[in-house]
Amino acid sequence: MYLSYVGLRVRDLARSVRFYTEAFGLVLTEPGELERVPPNTAWAILLRDPRSGQRIELNFYPPGSPYSVPYASGEELDHVAFRVDDLEETLARLAALGHPAERMAHYEGPMKSTPNFRMAYVRDPDGIQLELFDAPGPKEFSPDKY
Repeated sequence: MYLSYVGLRVRDLARSVRFYTEAFGLVLTEPGELERVPPNTAWAILLRDPRSGQRIELNFYPPGSPYSVPYASGEELDHVAFRVDDLEETLARLAALGHPAERMAHYEGPMKSTPNFRMAYVRDPDGIQLELFDAPGPKEFSPDKY
């Protein structure tokens, strides 16, 4: 068994595709798919990290769909984590896109630093909390780390 992907409910499919491709370099698994999405139709788009192969599915439900409900804290999604090459550069890029790092209650400032990693949190366009971290060592996916 392995984790295949994480599905996120989003309010604006094009906005979320733009965010995840520009902010994290994810790519559409089916190039051009966004242009083929009929208006006001439930749709899912799968994005993939070209380095790790990890995937995120963005799910859009138009008004009137039984799944088109406001996101409510406590729906069991706590956060999605991204390992980045350079945390400071990533935070600067996200701030320029209108998504600054959040001040977290459990550490001082917008970034936590330890000898083993640095981490910070931002919100995506729909308010989903994203953990960003960088760490020394190999950048390739390893099932026994992170």
